[in-house]
Amino acid sequence: MRKIRLFLAIFSFTLLCVSAYAQGAQDLGFNLIVVGDTQPQTEAQITRLERDIIPQIGAVVEEYMATGYPTAILLTGDVVWDTMSFLPRVKAAFEALGVPVYAVIGNHDHNKRHTKNQARAEQNFVDTFGSRNHSFMLGSTLFVTFDNIDYTSFSGYGEKIDADQLIWLAEVMEGAGDVQRVAVCMHASACDFTTEQLKAYVKPVVGIIGDREIHFITGHRHHHDTADVSPTIIEHNVSQVNGNLWFSPIGSDGMPYGVFCIEERDGAWQWHHRLLGKSRDEQLVVWGEGSVKEHEEYVVAKVIGWDKMWRVVWYEDGVAMGEMEQIEILDPDYMYYVESVADYREKYMRRLRRSAHKHKHYYRLRRTSADSHITIVATDRFGREFTYEM
Repeated sequence: MRKIRLFLAIFSFTLLCVSAYAQGAQDLGFNLIVVGDTQPQTEAQITRLERDIIPQIGAVVEEYMATGYPTAILLTGDVVWDTMSFLPRVKAAFEALGVPVYAVIGNHDHNKRHTKNQARAEQNFVDTFGSRNHSFMLGSTLFVTFDNIDYTSFSGYGEKIDADQLIWLAEVMEGAGDVQRVAVCMHASACDFTTEQLKAYVKPVVGIIGDREIHFITGHRHHHDTADVSPTIIEHNVSQVNGNLWFSPIGSDGMPYGVFCIEERDGAWQWHHRLLGKSRDEQLVVWGEGSVKEHEEYVVAKVIGWDKMWRVVWYEDGVAMGEMEQIEILDPDYMYYVESVADYREKYMRRLRRSAHKHKHYYRLRRTSADSHITIVATDRFGREFTYEM
């Protein structure tokens, strides 16, 4: 009975917030900073999070607050790395930035001391961040968060959204009025990124939301990926903010550490990956000839925040040379770090090597003249152009 009363209280508050905010916020925009898998496990790691990473995120917060639009932070789960005592500390550090902080629960946010009892395993997270499922409005978008980790034990978990959660979503949607965009925030991914098809457990969620624009925002995989599931459904899978499990400043897919930024203006969304400590316009990393193994005769470029809608062209001495050739490779900077800089215990070195994988966000060009001037222009799906000169 206590659980039923608690559910009804949370649900009533949720509907009140959604209805009241929706009436007054339809024409507003927002800024959302999505932070992937913070995951500190040791005192040294959480200290780096507090003293290095969060202050750099704070600079992005300040930049966004100057726009006059509401700004918030979303943590995509694995807020900690099985160190339950760090949960309040991470929350407090982010809240000190002065904007609302939302979080979804990840597999490493479950207390591994409790096996075969999901409610007990989740209690530390719930005590810190509140209900495992909640909803809120930003601008004209309804956000819903789900616990999609079906937890049995530390190594025994799957992905699931249960019947009670679907009932909760149906009731939230009944109170959503004319909201036309829903962001579904979870830890584990909603689709298979090889096929860009939704996983079976997610399809009932889509059915309940109905004929609305849907954005899934997820983490867990520690990679940056975007899946255009359909004209109205997209998934944003956010890379780990700290690189690769605190052992490399670059993700194993080549994504430098940073955050995923979503901006709503006049009812429309745009997004980009923001490198921490860098300008939002820095979306290209370029290596000259001789720098990339097996591509020594080429200039190679990496597109930050790439998806299949990007177009990358190049100019030689001002003459248009067409599109650059897309290639799928291991990230040169990541591999250099693993092979020449990293010096950890062998088990961590094995992890760094094993997690390296090829990605499609690389392009190459071959000059016709050794001393020619090269201009690379990358254009994202929103028509924003990013230029690199060499």
